[in-house]
Amino acid sequence: MKQYKSYIECDNNLLRKYYQKKCSPEERRFIEQCFVDVKYARGITDAAKQEWEETSSEGDNKGLLANILYKIHYNIRLEEFRIMKDRRWLTRAKSIFSTISAAIIIPFILINIWLWQGQNQLSDNQLVFTEIHAPYGSRIKFDLPDGSSGWLNSGSSLKFPIEFANNERKVTLNGEGYFNVIRNPEKSFIVSTKYYQVRALGTSFNVMAYSDLDSFEEVTLESGKVRIEKINQDGTSARIMDLNPGQHAHMDNNSNSIKITNNETVKYTAWKNGKLIFRNDPLERVIRNLERYYNIDIEVEDEQLYKYHLHATFEEETLFETLRLLKLSSAIDYKICVREKNEDGSYKKRRIILYQKTKQ
Repeated sequence: MKQYKSYIECDNNLLRKYYQKKCSPEERRFIEQCFVDVKYARGITDAAKQEWEETSSEGDNKGLLANILYKIHYNIRLEEFRIMKDRRWLTRAKSIFSTISAAIIIPFILINIWLWQGQNQLSDNQLVFTEIHAPYGSRIKFDLPDGSSGWLNSGSSLKFPIEFANNERKVTLNGEGYFNVIRNPEKSFIVSTKYYQVRALGTSFNVMAYSDLDSFEEVTLESGKVRIEKINQDGTSARIMDLNPGQHAHMDNNSNSIKITNNETVKYTAWKNGKLIFRNDPLERVIRNLERYYNIDIEVEDEQLYKYHLHATFEEETLFETLRLLKLSSAIDYKICVREKNEDGSYKKRRIILYQKTKQ
């Protein structure tokens, strides 16, 4: 058995083994200790990022590394929570979590953790919550305490307890998430958003509820069955409707109306596989998806362009290739602006200007 003496030896091959659950107990302890140790946590994360970008042949390098780091981060917190719960001392818990939060700095995923309620002792009905964030331009895979899993889209966050309690499994979403829910008839699975909640037992579905798109939310069901419920001002919920497989619901928050379409689920869920699919979609929706996917700002110079509807599929394309294909297949042309610097030396988002092609 190899003896690890330095955090430098925690390379990307070892991180992959951890992610694939192929590590020996000694390797697992070594990796987790590296990320807990304040002296090494930032260095090992930066080294992993650099090596990944230079040598990895994976299709989605940044996303896979983010998933690995998230899993390490989550497992550490889960273990520390179990220790804390056994000891029953809240002050010890606060010390543990603040130390780990300072030690682990992940560039692609921001993970927060806190205690629900603040008494001197942790009782059985108190919950410890964690929250993950997928920065713009990325998508990450997550695992939940009950074995359910899913994907979090660019610019999204998901809050959930480290252990589900009582008679429900509830998570809070801001943004877009795809969920593969483990069936448990005794515990409903609930995705809560600003205006609605989606209730399921065992199913696969997509929820889109970005806070900056306050006018509407969307639910797409691939398999199983889900119930859409409206959240009332007093915190209670009321059933609106049930969805069947293959259905997509668009909830208009301004008019309180719902539009149901059938057999178009793929274009609403393909993002988790690195695809952008548009099927006769208005330019406004295309722009919104491109901005989140590539972390860019798009301006439209000619208002006439908003009349266009596009039919296209982009799969793991670079921004520049996507723009080129968009130009070839439509009446749209584009200009890429020089990136501007902020006062702190960082760069602002790349800005793209769309305009109508000049007739030859």
